[in-house]
Amino acid sequence: MLITLTKQDAHASQLLGADTVKLCEMQGFAPRLENAKQSRTEANIWGFKAEFAVARLLDLEPPTLNVLSDGGIDLWYGDTSIDVKFTNKEHGPLIFDTHEKFRADLAILVGKVGGDTLRINGWIDRSTFCDKAVKADFGYGPRYKMDVDDMAPIEKLWKGFATSRFSVKRRSVH
Repeated sequence: MLITLTKQDAHASQLLGADTVKLCEMQGFAPRLENAKQSRTEANIWGFKAEFAVARLLDLEPPTLNVLSDGGIDLWYGDTSIDVKFTNKEHGPLIFDTHEKFRADLAILVGKVGGDTLRINGWIDRSTFCDKAVKADFGYGPRYKMDVDDMAPIEKLWKGFATSRFSVKRRSVH
């Protein structure tokens, strides 16, 4: 599913991405980056753009600035925690360094299309990812990956959330 951000959400992503890096620098440590084609600020901006895209699609609270860490959780739907993962490739894959780094209840993969348009590729719960992800080395040591085709479509998650939010609660009549 393609999502184009509003100018306001794109602007907020720019500010949050730049602020995150600046706060890290002010604390005396360099943010991790293993991509020579992109600055840490650019990577953070795209991460926030992905989070805004998912938040808007699922009608969730938008992302906020976390000074220390988000603990592997970007968004919440009720008591369900969500880790939004961004990739510069439009169609994935979803990557976690280790199974332990998948801390949220589910992950949603978002790919870069261009401009302020992103593709929400799909989602997976932690247990299924840990069972089905395969090891791969992208030049930084072994990691776990899952291709987009092995993930559930975002429409299925959206429908499940919408059904739980808007379904009529039937009372039993005795």
